[in-house]
Amino acid sequence: MGSSHYAVGFSLPHKTPNCVDKYLWSNKYFGCVLGKLNTCMDTEHLVAHGNTCREQHNPEGALAYYAQALTQDRNHAGAFNNYGNVLRECGDPAGGIPFLQRAIQLDPTNVTAQFNLAVAYLLSGDYARGWPQYEWRWKYEHLNGQLPTYEQPRWTGQDLAGKTILVLGEQGHGDNIQFIRFVGDLAGRGARVLVAVNPSLIPLFQGIPQIAELFGPEDLLPAFDYWTPIMSIPGTIGNTLDNLSHVQYYLKADERLARAWQETLGPKTRLRVGFCWSGRKDTWINQHKAMPFETMLALIRRNPGYEWINLQCDCTPEEEQQLTAVGVRAYPGAISNFADTAALIHHMDVVLAVDTAVAHLSGALGRPVWVMLNQFGLDWRWLLNRDSSPWYSTATLFRQPKMGDWTSVTEKIHKFLSWYKV
Repeated sequence: MGSSHYAVGFSLPHKTPNCVDKYLWSNKYFGCVLGKLNTCMDTEHLVAHGNTCREQHNPEGALAYYAQALTQDRNHAGAFNNYGNVLRECGDPAGGIPFLQRAIQLDPTNVTAQFNLAVAYLLSGDYARGWPQYEWRWKYEHLNGQLPTYEQPRWTGQDLAGKTILVLGEQGHGDNIQFIRFVGDLAGRGARVLVAVNPSLIPLFQGIPQIAELFGPEDLLPAFDYWTPIMSIPGTIGNTLDNLSHVQYYLKADERLARAWQETLGPKTRLRVGFCWSGRKDTWINQHKAMPFETMLALIRRNPGYEWINLQCDCTPEEEQQLTAVGVRAYPGAISNFADTAALIHHMDVVLAVDTAVAHLSGALGRPVWVMLNQFGLDWRWLLNRDSSPWYSTATLFRQPKMGDWTSVTEKIHKFLSWYKV
């Protein structure tokens, strides 16, 4: 968020004789108010209380505090940024964009507002403005200072015919799996493409014919003419939703590994369903995009007629024990990289996944994947108000109708599984 002031708990100051309590008025921007706010509270404390509401999964309360802050001080960039960002997190990027733009107008150096504006553009499907704005990621939080420097120029659209370009992986595994599709665009421009990514992705990407060589982050690199971060490619080539190529798949499972998994799994006698319910547990957003284990377990118990395959590599021993008890097949220690995961997914009739690398991998492989999506803090790449994805032609999106409502999602999944034929 935009302010560095965070309250540990949620509390309001005691009233004094000079304080006047008011209800904030509501309109299409300021939302509904959940209680009375004290107008004698200074702006910084209002923003801090708004931040606490957001952390406590109360976005409406956060909006109320931010709204009072920006009406008390219409030049407070942090209040405008936070209000606009929470609107975006609530699924209203179009409503949030003017507030983020106002924050930037007040303080063009506000990196958080600049980054939040990029995410709002992308979530709303405005890639023309979103990709250039997304370059602010290199000054934002964990990526700040991480943009590498080379003697060679960064690629910004120069002619690639007969040239060698280095593509640098970045951020999470799912990001690289999603954006590796664009190496084909570079090769199509006549480039020899080198790719440097996390070692766990190298075996998976070895089957991509447009990649000349793959490297880990610490490997010695050969000569090249240009370089680019992998998530900067679509902005450079002018990618939009209208011209994003629709392909069934752009990754393939290794045939040798797929045969090995076939022997392990044995003949298929019923619908084979792979699943994962959580992303990285050390990230803030995972509290929203991860499904509670108990909800996933209840869905499995309700559907004992399918062959359930656990794709959650980091589940706890207790979770593993409970899954095994209801007949789930699991292979702890059998997966060492994403090529192993891809070979296992190759044998699934359908994959159920929250917003994780498993969802991206399944889509990139062209396997049917049902992506179970959170309502609050939705990642920009899944867009809004649709049950399909322009990125993955075999993906079906199952969205929470309200924040935290995974039961509605699994109820719909239960019905779809009963109708699903292979």
